[in-house]
Amino acid sequence: MVTQKIAERKRVRFPAAAYRLVGLCVLVGILGGVAALLFDFSVELAQRLLLERFTGYAPPPPGVLEPAAELPRGLSRWWIPLVTTLGGLLSGILVFGLAPETEGHGTDAAIGSYHRQGGFIRNRVPFVKAIASAITIGSGGVAGREGPTAQITVGLGSMITRRLNLHGEERRIILLASMAGGLAAIFQAPLGMAIFAVEILYAGMVFESEALIYTVISAVTGYAFHGFFAGWSPVFAIPEGLSFQKPETLIAYAALGILAGLMGSVLPTVFYGIRDLFAKLPVPPHLKPAIGGLGLGLIGMVFPEVLGTGYGWVELAMSEKLSLTIILVLLLLKGPAMGLTIGSGGSGGVFGPTVVIGAMLGGLTGTILNQLSPHFQVSVAAFVVVGMAATFAGAARTPISTLIMVAEMTGGYGLIVPAMLTNVLSFMVQRSVTAHWRYPTLYVSQVTSREDSPAHQGVFVRRALRMVDDGLVDNADLTLPRLVSLLRFGDPIPVHQGDGMLISLHVDAGSALAGKTVAEGIGGVSEATAVAVLRGSEMVVPRGPTLIEAGDQVIVVATTAAHQELKRLAADATKEETTGGNLD
Repeated sequence: MVTQKIAERKRVRFPAAAYRLVGLCVLVGILGGVAALLFDFSVELAQRLLLERFTGYAPPPPGVLEPAAELPRGLSRWWIPLVTTLGGLLSGILVFGLAPETEGHGTDAAIGSYHRQGGFIRNRVPFVKAIASAITIGSGGVAGREGPTAQITVGLGSMITRRLNLHGEERRIILLASMAGGLAAIFQAPLGMAIFAVEILYAGMVFESEALIYTVISAVTGYAFHGFFAGWSPVFAIPEGLSFQKPETLIAYAALGILAGLMGSVLPTVFYGIRDLFAKLPVPPHLKPAIGGLGLGLIGMVFPEVLGTGYGWVELAMSEKLSLTIILVLLLLKGPAMGLTIGSGGSGGVFGPTVVIGAMLGGLTGTILNQLSPHFQVSVAAFVVVGMAATFAGAARTPISTLIMVAEMTGGYGLIVPAMLTNVLSFMVQRSVTAHWRYPTLYVSQVTSREDSPAHQGVFVRRALRMVDDGLVDNADLTLPRLVSLLRFGDPIPVHQGDGMLISLHVDAGSALAGKTVAEGIGGVSEATAVAVLRGSEMVVPRGPTLIEAGDQVIVVATTAAHQELKRLAADATKEETTGGNLD
């Protein structure tokens, strides 16, 4: 009966609305293809004008099976810190002068817009992001193209939704479709990026599944449009015959998955640790990317291989043309260099450098295994490819989409079995290790599940209130007027046939609950369970690690004895002393 009543209240989307969304997804897919073409051209132009002209250094290109492994003879190392500093300065002036929200890696900004801003992005953002990121990457900054592309295309999609006066779910769907179209175009990976757009939103194994059909449409469109003008070759050229044929090597791949999970655990802490250090510097924000560029340039003077995204060095690792020294340099310095570039306030993505780090981890692991056991030989190229996928899968918490996108970017599905194993192991290890870390993933705007997303919490609350209003809740005392009274005046509501009560606690600034987690505060009181935490205009679904802040309103189910204990803990200790401990 209850299920029937709920079903009757559900809204039915008219086919015309669905067809309109399909048409808009095709449109934003085309825009994504155009944006990818223009952004690629801008990055190449900036690199020729800045890095190549002044330093003589041109990073080896991707898509070439065996690019030149030696640095150019005319390399002017003293110009490197000047160019990277200039690039950081120009980028900082653009970003902090025109659109501060374009700071950092754009994918995280797109995720934040989905969860907390209803898909809204200012009109100037895509243009500022494109120019600032092209300068950052073109001057040798260690940053990828996926973050800027995501924010550029999402910004263009936001313009369309405002023009058509779209809101709510439709606007958020267009945001995800815009992201998928641009990323599919620039990385030539339509299926992987369609899944990536609905997987990257959450740090748990959760997908925005309702939007998948729309991200697929946009991704296919963007990929086809970009390929028509730029060609269909995959981003990486891999050696022929690269496939999984030895089941016994799964043990080695499992070891790589564990190592990738550990690397994926360390990367976010390194990256955001550097960002936090720059945040404390007592200098104007627009100068911080220049300081980061200077630090990067000093590293680049000694190891120019670190500069740029680094996809060409991945090609060399697959062809076993890199020495162990260079592999170690890229493995150990690429992460801090990424922090100096993006964490300082520069503009660029984290996908590219993370993939390079994973490739070097795979290359190093494969090389060492071959040297330790001559009779148990593994393919170093295969370990490079699988390492790319596994490291990003762990660091970004995207095991499924990364599996597909790397296969598409390399043009090879022959390694799908070991990649499945390493991705899952990396994800599990990374999630376990970082469970209580301050920065568990590369994308701080991710939330754990749909219940934790402000974009969906309003839906859950409205659904619950509608059930109460319709009389679908068995407890006769739990009515809509009584809920309003609970939230406004704190009047408790009897539940469980009078054995317990639903109460509302206001957490004072000096209370014993402020600053504690739900597990420590509410969980520390016997026979009490937190139901919701109201914080400003948001509703937070309480979990054990959820931090209780002063000013929060916590909805709790508790017994009468637990109610009195919680009221005491929630009150300011100084107020309790003043009133002689009488809180009723």
